[in-house]
This record gives sequence, structure tokens and C-alpha cells, in this order.
Amino acid sequence: MTADGMKLLKTIFLSGVIGFAATGIASAADDPVRIPVITALTGPVAVLGQDAQKGTELAQEAINKAGGIGGRPVSFQIVDTQGRPDVVRREMERLTRLEKMPLVVGCEISAGTASAAQFAESAQVPLVNLLSVSADILERGYKWYFAEQITGDDEAAAALGYLSAVAPGQDLSGKSFALLYEDSPRGAGTATRIRKLLGEKGLKVVSENSYNRADRNLLALMRKVQDSKPDILIWANYAEDAVAGLKAMKQLDFYPYVLGIGAGLGDPRLPELVDPDLIQKVHVSNVDYFSPDIARAKALREAFQARYKLDPSSYAGACYAGLLTLKEPLEKAAAGGALTPTAIRDALRAVNIPGDTTSWPAKSIHFDVTGRNIGAQALVSQWVGGRSKSTVYPPEIAVAKPAPLP
Repeated sequence: MTADGMKLLKTIFLSGVIGFAATGIASAADDPVRIPVITALTGPVAVLGQDAQKGTELAQEAINKAGGIGGRPVSFQIVDTQGRPDVVRREMERLTRLEKMPLVVGCEISAGTASAAQFAESAQVPLVNLLSVSADILERGYKWYFAEQITGDDEAAAALGYLSAVAPGQDLSGKSFALLYEDSPRGAGTATRIRKLLGEKGLKVVSENSYNRADRNLLALMRKVQDSKPDILIWANYAEDAVAGLKAMKQLDFYPYVLGIGAGLGDPRLPELVDPDLIQKVHVSNVDYFSPDIARAKALREAFQARYKLDPSSYAGACYAGLLTLKEPLEKAAAGGALTPTAIRDALRAVNIPGDTTSWPAKSIHFDVTGRNIGAQALVSQWVGGRSKSTVYPPEIAVAKPAPLP
């Protein structure tokens, strides 16, 4: 080969390497669109990440079956953060600055999401959050952060709306309330918003207690709650601490009406881990961001049951639903050329997907200037007989009527 020929080959090779590094996504038509998904596969909240991984696998299969992203297969790559903000930051630096990924998806707890959002802003790479409900992140003026998820504001409004709906003819001012929450930004933030709404309605809060989500012995804490004699316990939790708390309640013969916040008390494995008779006795209801029995989640529920022999948890359902909605904006971004961070950000800003075309309970997927999905909607499910649960609120997506307050 001539010297000029060698020079041309070298130029082509270097151009390809530089093009890949600039976008983080290969330009060849048969190369996959690689998208990292950060979540906690290990550590205290590992069940969250392990469920998210299941939902991610099914979402990848569904998108590729539907033609991928502009004809290219998508490859969602799970990144273990251990649920630790310091690990999140380290992985974000690797993904955005070393691997040059033009997009990161978060199926991550609120503390980790806050760290990821801060780094994404400095790196100017879009971060799409599918799990964290922290409203505080949306108040920081970020331009590269997008949250399909509901926030603590939505949870608080759903909690009070639900309690009013299940107390027809009853005056809630005659009921006493206890607040219990794990002390991460997620739990504390939601409790703050619920406390405010209770105060605005003149409702009586007789106790408020927090704990670390890694605690597995909540007996002493639950005894403090019991001593305040609440009629209704509003409790923000994750799955592991929800189990620990319910077991403590049984030891104490403490049976208030329990309204959970988050995925913990709605976890489909709950009756396997806690006496179903106890679940029924405390009338467990749960404010959540996904439920497998709503009509629009039918395809996911059937695929999940076929693969894993159980219903999808909220963690799995939220990650699945959110990842599917990325197909449209990524295809629009790719239509203009390379999938760059700016092209993806602009496509996300223009998204307006009807909620009934997704597996979310959302009214739509549409982001405001803060990155908040203004169509996000919380729901409430209730355990029936302590063994199965049904979506009971809001009425437009409910599949059953809620049991009234005792």
C-alpha cells in the first residue's frame, strides 16, 4: 500500500474514534445505542436495583422488538451505585467524562439522584430520573435534569385526597395522625409536605419520628409511635424497613390504620415476608407511582409474570415504563445526526406523550422548565385480605373501591 493510502486509512480510523468519543454512541447502523442506567444492585436498598434491573431487561426487549432506536438496537447497561451518593458521583464521572455517554438514566434513590443531578449539570449531560420522588432537586434550577417520576408534592396530595375519599361522612378532624419516615431526603421531604397539608386542614399530628433506612430493628421506635395513640399512621418507607416495622407492630399489638408512602408497603412480596392477617388488620394502603393492575400496565404484568413468576414491583414497573418513553425523544434526537447531549436534552424538552400510551399512571409525559413531568400522577393501592392488592385511587384509574376508614 502506498504512503498516501496508509495516511487515508489512518485518517478514517482516527475520525471514527473521535466521532465515537464525542457522542458516546457508535455511528454504525448495526451498533447498539448504549444507555447507562444507574441503580443500587448491592447495599441496603439492593432490592430496589434488582427489581429495576428486571424492568430494564424487559424494556430493552420491548424497544428492540419495536425496531430499536431508529433501526438500531438499544442496550441498557446497569451500573451498580450501592445506593451511595459517593459511588454515584464516581460512576457519573466515569460515564460522562471518560466514556462520553450523552445520556444517563437513573433508577436510583433520592440521595443518589441528587448527587447524579448535580454532576450531570456540571458535565452538561441529560439525567432522566425514573424513581426518585425528591421535589427538592427540581427546585435547584438545573437545566439537564428530567424527572418522569411523581414528587413528594404529588404523594402528599394523593395521601390527603385518598383519606378524604375513604372517610365519606366522617370528619377527619376527629382522627389523630402519626408521621413516620426514613430519614433520607426522600422520606423527610415527603413528610414535610404531608405535615404542611395536615396543618392546613387543621388535622392533629400526635407524633413524628424518623429513622435510618438501614435499621432493621424498629421495635423501640414503633413503641414511641404506639404511645402517641394515633388513629392513622402515615409512613414513608422502603421495602426492608417496612417489613421490620410491621413485625414490630405485631410484637406490640399495635394496629392503627396504615397509609404507606412509596413502594415499600406496596411491594408484591409483602405477604410472603409479613403475616397477611397483620396486613389486613392494619388496613395497609399505599401511595405509589406504579401498580401492575391498572389497565395500561397489562403488557408489562403479563411479560413479568411469564419471566419471573410474580407481579412487577413499583421499582420494576417504573423503570420499565420510563425507559419505554425514551424511544420517541431519542429517535427525534438521532434524526438530526449524532446523538449528542444537547440534541437529547432538546428532544426531551419537546416530549408530550399521552399517559394512556404508557405503563405509568401518568396523565402525560411532558416536562416543564424545571424538568418536572407535569403529567405525573400518584395512585393508591390497598391490600385485600392481606394477600393481594388493588388500585383504589384516583377513581379514573381505580380497579376497585377502597375500604372505608374504621
